[in-house]
Amino acid sequence: MIDIHIHFRQIQLNKDEVSLATGANARSALLPEFLQRLAMKPSYSAFQTISVHESVIKAMITKYSEQVVYQPLHEIRHWFAYASGAFIEPGYPPLFYSRGKGKKVSPNKSAVAGIGEGVAGFVAQRLYKCRKLARPNHDYPDIVMVGGGKTFLVEAKSTISQGGTAIMATLEQEITRVVTYLNACSGLDKRPVEGLLVGTEIVSQDKYDVYLNEVNI
Repeated sequence: MIDIHIHFRQIQLNKDEVSLATGANARSALLPEFLQRLAMKPSYSAFQTISVHESVIKAMITKYSEQVVYQPLHEIRHWFAYASGAFIEPGYPPLFYSRGKGKKVSPNKSAVAGIGEGVAGFVAQRLYKCRKLARPNHDYPDIVMVGGGKTFLVEAKSTISQGGTAIMATLEQEITRVVTYLNACSGLDKRPVEGLLVGTEIVSQDKYDVYLNEVNI
């Protein structure tokens, strides 16, 4: 079983903030001002924990991952075993072949991304009772879903455990892009459009911390 700990934040932006976010998406000089406005919004709060079988996550990865990833959960399990020193013989340091100075060894990036996209789709289905409308390939956002009379633009980000701050910083930077697409799509869809920005931090092979941002304009 995998425990998914969900931290929730709702972000409601007024017209001035939407304009600022759209501008910040095109001009980085405006980003600090938008992030300052964003810091005044409600922060994350513990929402709920969902325990789900690995087979469900595997099915979600197959359904929502942009890439074809072979056994992503096994890849992550192997990474955590390696990172713990399980494959290093006593008295010998780890050998990082072809590693440039200052570069870190990392897990399979496709596996990490696939898990993040699968978890984002799962959370959207479970919490918002929506279904997949489209899975854009090499386009934005990651998933377009519908449910409850609304259209959801779902974007996923993911990382291996780094204490939570790294994934949250990534999500902050991504909100301007989500808002830009929401602003454009709101005038094209007869249904209300909401953004779901979902960040997954893989803490261990059986524990994920998920940071869910519900963005409304």
